[in-house]
Amino acid sequence: MLAVLGVGLAVGAPFVLGSHQSLAGLRTIAVHVFLVLAASAAASALGKAGKQHLMQTALGLRLPFIRTYGIALVTDSAFLVSPLGAAGYGVNIGLLQRAGASWATATTVVGADQVLDLAFLAVTVPIAMAFAVGPLAQVVPKANVPVVVGVLAGAAILIATLWACRRTIGSALDAICGRIRWLGTQRARWDQFRQSVRQQTTLLMTGPRRRFAGLLMFTTLQWLPRYGVLWFVLLELGYRLPLGFVLAVQAVVLHAALWTGIPAGGAAGDLALAAAFANWVPQDAMATALVLWRFATLYSPLMLGAVAFVALALLRSPVLRANRRPVPDSAA
Repeated sequence: MLAVLGVGLAVGAPFVLGSHQSLAGLRTIAVHVFLVLAASAAASALGKAGKQHLMQTALGLRLPFIRTYGIALVTDSAFLVSPLGAAGYGVNIGLLQRAGASWATATTVVGADQVLDLAFLAVTVPIAMAFAVGPLAQVVPKANVPVVVGVLAGAAILIATLWACRRTIGSALDAICGRIRWLGTQRARWDQFRQSVRQQTTLLMTGPRRRFAGLLMFTTLQWLPRYGVLWFVLLELGYRLPLGFVLAVQAVVLHAALWTGIPAGGAAGDLALAAAFANWVPQDAMATALVLWRFATLYSPLMLGAVAFVALALLRSPVLRANRRPVPDSAA
């Protein structure tokens, strides 16, 4: 129900801005634009699949690339239709386990995938903001400086306190686990799992340079089409905005919309983008742009994920596996 609500709000938000204008604008869009937008969704999933395939191979998990690609497509759909995108992690780990990965290997691959994503965004977004200071100054509201300083100071004090008391907290947890047998057993399993993940993560991080370069390349391929598609759409509609500005606004708005807890961000992301670009793009044109943007970032990934889900289900079908068994020599 949450998935239907979130996707429904995301579908309807652009038409709230201007239903008649959106439909009229879509009629003027050439077919090749829709093909490019669909290809951007496929390319983004291809980048995710390539990244995970490199990590799987390094950890000894040999999967056909087409299966890894199918897992990436299904995982992207799970991120879109779940609150905070939480289901994506579990679906990714579960599909890797079904493909033969251990719990530790699957968790390492998914965890390293997220670390690479965060590293890419942590580097790219500040660079994009640096190249778009002028436009950003017009859309960012003036913040209350004392409140911002107070929140940052409070967070810093909390982190410093926890770090200073880490040994005391660890000793208290050891005492509790020693008194409760079940907690002691669970902690032993957790320590073993954590050690396995640490060893495999070390193996990934200390690999050859060409693997690290490949991971960076595939991470860029995953995120650049996703955050660059709105810039392409606005350019097709005749509105040339700085790429860094569009990328930075999308990154901030979409992550803020994610924390609403509504799958796909609901209508929050669309309305926030319309407000952010209101100084440069009229509301009617922005409504058309948002429909095209959602086609690339929501409709196409969901359709591709549905196809991949069916394909992965067929791979596990007993009938299909029986048909793929080699024919004995006597029967031949």
